[in-house]
Amino acid sequence: MTFHDPLALLLLLIMPIVFIIRKRRNQTAQLSFTDVQIMQGLPNTPRQQLAAMLPAARWLAIALAILALARPQLVVREKTITSRGIDMALALDISTSMLAIDRTAIAKGKPRLQIAKDVIKEFVSKRTSDRIGLVAFAARPYPVAPLTTDHQWLISAVEQLDTGAIEDGTAIGDALLAAVNRLRSSPAASRTILLITDGRNNSGAVAPAVAAQAAKALGIKVNAIGIGGKGGADFPVEDPFGGITYREVKADLDVPTLTDIARITNGRFFLADDADALRTIFKEIDRLEKQPIEEKVSNSAQELFAPFLLAAFTLLAAESLLGATWLRRMP
Repeated sequence: MTFHDPLALLLLLIMPIVFIIRKRRNQTAQLSFTDVQIMQGLPNTPRQQLAAMLPAARWLAIALAILALARPQLVVREKTITSRGIDMALALDISTSMLAIDRTAIAKGKPRLQIAKDVIKEFVSKRTSDRIGLVAFAARPYPVAPLTTDHQWLISAVEQLDTGAIEDGTAIGDALLAAVNRLRSSPAASRTILLITDGRNNSGAVAPAVAAQAAKALGIKVNAIGIGGKGGADFPVEDPFGGITYREVKADLDVPTLTDIARITNGRFFLADDADALRTIFKEIDRLEKQPIEEKVSNSAQELFAPFLLAAFTLLAAESLLGATWLRRMP
């Protein structure tokens, strides 16, 4: 609460001075008694106690009137976002090759897909002003989530992704085009696709270069992220005698194609050979993909003087009425 005319509150400082002056004037006795013990024997009734409180009601009414004079106001702060952040689509490879475990100290024991999901969830949780959509792909793309600001739901959708839900393969071109379709009607000033894969295009009807040209025509930037260490990886396979065994596989990442996609769309290509590198890449993307949020802030004031003034008048009226009737004193 604030006051429109705070200088009026200085009148509150005068009240103690007036109170002291009046108290000194009223110290002269109104009646004289030859024997003070006569008065001491009189009972102190509730009526007398209420009568003694009437001056306090008057002083309180004056204080409330002064507060009303200062015009107390409740300031309501309104914030309107006039432009929003980036609209972004994630295209995540969930082909079986993403089950491979790269032979690095940091990534050991964790498949590529799980590493990618962990980093994506961390990334999404920080992009509070962005609408983010999700496309998963293997031999064909699968639209998982539309553009949304419900990031908790999106993080839950990312966590549920797994290989085997779509026939195996790597349709980079089709996946990229599906992500473009997610963004084509977006009114955002900046639109970006993050393409994450560990392979090369071997499925689908659309060539990656064609999909990249479509993104460029719509002003959509693609940041391509290749996953996979150069030192090979271990791929889990079922053992005929039970359990899981691992066989060595070589990296099959199509770096030239991913680089071309990024170049055509004015994006960047990143190579992540372990979990730490992938986190660093997403931090860099988080730094680069920023859009200023313009906010229009306005303040409105709700006047509160009426309740104070009403309370002051009520107290004065009650004090005058009771003082003239039931609590009337002798002259």
